[in-house]
Amino acid sequence: MNAATQYIELFEAERQRIDSHAPAPLNDRRPFAAEAFRRLGFPSRKVERYKYTDVSEAFAPNYGLKLDAEPLQADEQLLRKYYGTLANVEADGITALNTMLVQDVVVIHIPANTTKELPIQLTNTLRSSVPLMQNRRLLIIAEEGAQAQVILNDHAEAGQDFLTTQVTELFVGEGANVEFYDIEDTHERCHRFHQVFAQVQAGGRFTHATFTLAGGLSRNQTDVCLVGPQAQATLLGSAITNLNQHVDNNTLIDHRAPEGVSRELYKYVIDQQSTGAFAGRVLVREEAKKTDSIERNANLVCTDEARMWTQPMLEIYADDVQCSHGSTVGQINDEALFYMRQRGVSDAEARMLLKQAFASEVLAAVPLEPLRLRLAALIEKRFRNCEDCKLCKK
Repeated sequence: MNAATQYIELFEAERQRIDSHAPAPLNDRRPFAAEAFRRLGFPSRKVERYKYTDVSEAFAPNYGLKLDAEPLQADEQLLRKYYGTLANVEADGITALNTMLVQDVVVIHIPANTTKELPIQLTNTLRSSVPLMQNRRLLIIAEEGAQAQVILNDHAEAGQDFLTTQVTELFVGEGANVEFYDIEDTHERCHRFHQVFAQVQAGGRFTHATFTLAGGLSRNQTDVCLVGPQAQATLLGSAITNLNQHVDNNTLIDHRAPEGVSRELYKYVIDQQSTGAFAGRVLVREEAKKTDSIERNANLVCTDEARMWTQPMLEIYADDVQCSHGSTVGQINDEALFYMRQRGVSDAEARMLLKQAFASEVLAAVPLEPLRLRLAALIEKRFRNCEDCKLCKK
C-alpha cells in the first residue's frame, strides 16, 4: 500500500464521522478534494515545487487521527464566501489531503476600518501517547482599511512522532494591512507542512514572516497574489537547523496589477547533518507595469556534511519594471573568527555570535517590536544550545 492509498481508504471508511463534526461548508468541498487527491496523490520529487522534499516518506508512517472533535459553531455565510477559494485542491496534493480530512477551521475576521490594537496569538501544542496526525485550517479576512497582526506558535511535547498539515487562506482588502507571523519551535520527530495562500487588493499591505527554530521536517509554501494596483507584499524567513533537520521554503509572488511592490528575504543557518532548501519565484504579468521587486536568499553552511539548495527565480512579462534577485551560500568568515579569537573570545562563543549576527537581518525587518525582541532571545537560546532547547533532549 502506498502512502496516498491509506489516507483515501481512511476517508472512505470514516466519511460519516468526519462530516458529523464539521460545518457544512467544509463538508461541501470534501468530495472535490478527495477526487483531486485520488488523482494527484502525494507530490513526488519530479514536481518542480517539491523536488527538495520527499513527501511520500514523510506521510508513510501509520499516524493516529482524532476524528471525534467537538462540533464547530461557525459563521457559515462567511465560510461559504471565502473558505477554499484561494487554496486550489486541483493544483496541490497536500492541500487536497488537508481539505479532505480537516474538521475545523479558525476564522479571524477584521471588519472594515477596524484596527486590532494587540496581536492575535494562536498557540498549538501537540500532545499524544501515540503517533498523531493533525490537519488544521486558518482563515484570515481583513476587510477594507482593516489592520491586524496574527502570530501562530507551534509547539510539541517531546517523545512522540507528529505530522501536521495546515492550510492558511488570507484576504487583505483595499488599503488593509496584515502581518502574519509563523513560529515553529517543535522537535526532531515532527513533520510539518504549511501552505499559505494570500490575496492582496489595491493599496493593501501583507507581511509574512516564518521562523523555523526547531523541528524535524518542515515545508512551508507561500503563494501571494497582488491583484490590485499598489499592493505590497513582504516575505521574511529564518531557519536554524542542526542534527538531521530539513527545512524547505517555497514561495510565489504573483504580480497581477501595476505599481506593485514586493520584498523577499530568507536566511538559513545550516549545521551538523541538516539540510535546507529555498525556491522563490516572482512572476510579473504583462499588466503589472512599474512593478518593484527584490528577492534575496542568503545561507550560512557550518559543516561539510550540511547541505543547502537555493533557487531564486524571476519571470517578467511587463515593461518598465525594477526587479532583482540573488542568493549566496557561504561558511563562517575565517577572518572574523580569527579577529574575535585574538581578542579573547572562545571559538565556540565566536561562532555563536557570528551565526547570531547573520540571522539578525531578518529579525530587524520584523515590524512588531515585542515579537522581534522575543524572537531575538529565542534565537540566542537556540544557538547556545540551552538546556531547555528541545533539540538537545534525546
